[in-house]
Amino acid sequence: MRLLLKKTSGLLLKLYNEKNDAVIGKVLSPHGIGGQVKVFPYSDNPERINLLVKVELCLGSERRFFEVDKASIHGRFWLIKFKGIDSRSDAARIRDSLVLIPKQDRMLLPEGSFYHDQLIGLQVYSSDGDLLGSISEMVTTGGHDLFLIVRHDREDEKKLIPAVKKFVRQIDLKKGIMVVDLPEGLLDL
Repeated sequence: MRLLLKKTSGLLLKLYNEKNDAVIGKVLSPHGIGGQVKVFPYSDNPERINLLVKVELCLGSERRFFEVDKASIHGRFWLIKFKGIDSRSDAARIRDSLVLIPKQDRMLLPEGSFYHDQLIGLQVYSSDGDLLGSISEMVTTGGHDLFLIVRHDREDEKKLIPAVKKFVRQIDLKKGIMVVDLPEGLLDL
């Protein structure tokens, strides 16, 4: 089994996980004078930009839909021109907006790959069948991601489990479970 996780900022995941939205980027700044903006992509697939037709921008409590007029990759960033954003000052008004799409419009992942938000809430069992807790958060580190597990036997206790295929034996989204085979003593750390 491969374990490939698609990243979403932990804070952004908490904000939008209960809604039907996926945050795919953040508007950083105007680019040029014609209303184009530079976007930092949260998508692991930069080509995702070519599939955008309509997005929702969220800045604070304000949310507004925009059609994508044109989009391109610019180094590690995206350049997007939205219909109705026609000047540098228009573009400056949407600075710091989050770029959202409906979750069902996300790119399909290969079998054995998951978006972080799909794993939140899964019940985690040991390979012996013991319920260890549930995944409350995904923690992104410089190396590999970690599952933050809330222990069912001690709800105030949280444990980190490396999100690596060596430890993960099964993920079943329909049943809402993940089975792990952990080294002796890992949960005691």
